[in-house]
Amino acid sequence: MRQKMNQADAAFRRDLPAATNEADLLRLARRTLDLCEDVAETLRQISPTASLACTKGCDTCCRSLVQVNPLFALLAVHEARQTFPPDRLQALKDRTEAGVPFCPFLFEESCSIYAARPMVCRGYYSLNVDLCRQGDFCEKHLGYQGDQAHAAHQFMIFLFALEKRLESIEAEIGLRNEPVFLNTAARTLLTTPDAPERWRTGAQPFDPPPLQPES
Repeated sequence: MRQKMNQADAAFRRDLPAATNEADLLRLARRTLDLCEDVAETLRQISPTASLACTKGCDTCCRSLVQVNPLFALLAVHEARQTFPPDRLQALKDRTEAGVPFCPFLFEESCSIYAARPMVCRGYYSLNVDLCRQGDFCEKHLGYQGDQAHAAHQFMIFLFALEKRLESIEAEIGLRNEPVFLNTAARTLLTTPDAPERWRTGAQPFDPPPLQPES
């Protein structure tokens, strides 16, 4: 995992400052996620994990406000634009405008952008759906769920550490490096064509709108 972490670090340091357009940012996001999948597969081979309870229709972890690196919000919206029929794309826009309190890419109890889902989403796992419903699948003291989940747990740790590494690199090159809420970022990306360019040049176009005073 250390080798993959260093590989991702080197690619980010090389390719993010060199990015000149949205396509470059998308390629970097995809390569980073491909590297994460390599790590997941290696861990599964080293320490096979018991069958996860995570299946289509289990959407507990999607029923929250997901925070991501802006780069992966960009990839998520691009995937939607490329694969959604017009009615679903409009539904996505409507959801982001309405500020739904869950991941706006959740449709029919499953992830509609699964191949391009953000890094943080790849770390969630559970051997027991009941624990998910109690909020114990990652955050609480039962999150580890025993040796049968060791590989999945190690992958979650790798993803967390990599997220922090990427944020530090973004800060070093002058980018606003705070995680963003996926629903807020998606709304901006769907309505503001120059948002990726603004982020790439150091602005923060994904800040939530200011609260309106009550009348």
